[in-house]
Amino acid sequence: MTSTGQVGSQQPVVNSYNGWDPLEEVIVGNAYGAAKAGFEPAFNPYLRDPSARTREGYPRAEKDIEAAQAQLDNFAKVMQDRGITVHRPTRTDYWTPVKTPDFEVKGQNASACPRDVLLVVGDQIIEATMGQRVRFFEYLAYRELVKDYFNRGARWVAAPKPSMSDAMYTKDYSTIELPFDADTHPALTEFEPCFDAASFSRIGRDIFYQPDIVTNDFGARWLARQLGPEFRIHRARFKDPHPQHIDATMVPLRPGLVMMNPERPAVDDTVRLFKDNGWEIVDAVPSVTDTIPRPDEVSNWISMNMFNLDEQTIICEEQEEPMIKLLETLGFSVIALPFRDVYSFGGSFHCCTLDVRRRGGLRSYFPKLDG
Repeated sequence: MTSTGQVGSQQPVVNSYNGWDPLEEVIVGNAYGAAKAGFEPAFNPYLRDPSARTREGYPRAEKDIEAAQAQLDNFAKVMQDRGITVHRPTRTDYWTPVKTPDFEVKGQNASACPRDVLLVVGDQIIEATMGQRVRFFEYLAYRELVKDYFNRGARWVAAPKPSMSDAMYTKDYSTIELPFDADTHPALTEFEPCFDAASFSRIGRDIFYQPDIVTNDFGARWLARQLGPEFRIHRARFKDPHPQHIDATMVPLRPGLVMMNPERPAVDDTVRLFKDNGWEIVDAVPSVTDTIPRPDEVSNWISMNMFNLDEQTIICEEQEEPMIKLLETLGFSVIALPFRDVYSFGGSFHCCTLDVRRRGGLRSYFPKLDG
């Protein structure tokens, strides 16, 4: 499903530095071919029952795929109807086993969350390494799109693919007795650079990342060197027993306004950095899934996983009424759409999109760092 639309000769085909400039082109994920993954070391931080280490994967039920796909298609159509170019990944069978010289796991994931796999910074589209073995080959679902962007002038970079051998994961890792801590109790070693793209939050020249269960400091150092001195990479740490991705913890909404998760306070100078540069910080409200049954794949802060069309317009799940009311008090025009059937495929609107082109350029939103 692709809407028509031409890119002017003077305008980069890939161009995005933040999450709020006016959206012109986007990739929206698919649920087709999804599977539940078998156990692997990257799942250890979530493990509560040791018997789960023998869990095998299985294909997702067709009715669940159809329900999620209908909501993803509706989301895509809403944006197409507003003149935004929408692309979708290639349909993929994720029940195919993943096998390399270093590991084998049966059952993969889905193409529902392009945000995890690809990172757009300016005119670069960067393939992330990924932190889970089951997602080792997920980039292939986007390869035809990325090749087309490259052929039309974008810069295409693939981060060094890690072996994902046992040496990349902390042996017998558990958060039962000790909570996750990136410095004293990390789930990943520094054996190889490793990162999911969704562990990074782009705010113009400044890019924040959270070292978590799928992203290590080695991966962030690789990205910093790839982007060069034009960008500043900030390490942000939050109190979270098993963090994975930053877009339900710290969400920049527009210049000067950032939403923070009150249940996951910063344990470093991140909040001070925002305040010192004139940013308003607003506490998020938890998801209604706190009282409505929700899938294990998302937390009760999935309410924060929203998607901006521009500085004034934001898309939010239709049942997240407390969040919708909060956004309206902040001056946003909210488009409320159904998306709960997508949650079990890994995320909500922000996870399920990759903003490829926004109308805007590189700016600094932290003037005190400009020196």
